[in-house]
Amino acid sequence: MDKRLVTVILMAVAVALVITVIFYQITVGRQPVQADVPTRELVVAQADLPMGSVITTENIRVMDFPEQAYPEGGFSDPEDVVERTVMQQILASEPILGGKVTEKGAGYGLAPLIPEGERAMAIAVNQVSGVSGFILPGSTVDILLTGSPPGLDDRMTTTVLENVTILSTGHQQRPDSSGQPQNVPVVNVLVTPEQAELLTLATREGTVQMILRNPADVEETADDRPGVRTRDLYAKTRPEPPRRARPRPRVVVRAEPPPPPPPAPQVEMIRGNRRSIESLN
Repeated sequence: MDKRLVTVILMAVAVALVITVIFYQITVGRQPVQADVPTRELVVAQADLPMGSVITTENIRVMDFPEQAYPEGGFSDPEDVVERTVMQQILASEPILGGKVTEKGAGYGLAPLIPEGERAMAIAVNQVSGVSGFILPGSTVDILLTGSPPGLDDRMTTTVLENVTILSTGHQQRPDSSGQPQNVPVVNVLVTPEQAELLTLATREGTVQMILRNPADVEETADDRPGVRTRDLYAKTRPEPPRRARPRPRVVVRAEPPPPPPPAPQVEMIRGNRRSIESLN
């Protein structure tokens, strides 16, 4: 074999090896550079926390969170969260923010959730008056009263309150007619002191019913409605009886009398000194 050919082949193999090593270093051998992202501890919920519940160490955990995206109002120390009351429902793995919990030491239960100037009032409901379980904390309802007004021998339904916020729902032990304790569904509503007086009287005067409404619908129209009475249920418009056609007046057409017959032809007769006219019939 020619020495020059062997030299060319060896040089080609050497160049191929060099290119292979370089390509390997570029694609495989280079280690990815990891960016050093600063993090900060963030307290999140371990499980769902309903409104009114008190936070404990068992239902929270701490996770590393990117500092650049750290939520406003978040907590990094679990001790700053423990023993606070939840004002809005917090889902599992959701950050616990200052706007969703009360101040530390504000108290337990529903008391810290009541805005200043308002009151929480409990109303016993059932599956019908409670919209079959669809009334939840945060819902907005109207409250209707059905009873017999003084001086009126009829039952009436009227809207007592509108745009009432539901604070919480639950059960309460109350005695039944025989004195035995029973679980009664109870709804706590947010009302003003004046509304509380009105609602207390309504629960004594008749049956209270709640109707669920859209929170975005804030228009109050109860003052424009007089209420509904029992007699209104039976005052439906009855169909009018079919109208009978009025008899048309009979028009008597009188026939014209026949024309008189034409006169008979007449002949003048002269007999001597007598002259007469005779008809030819």
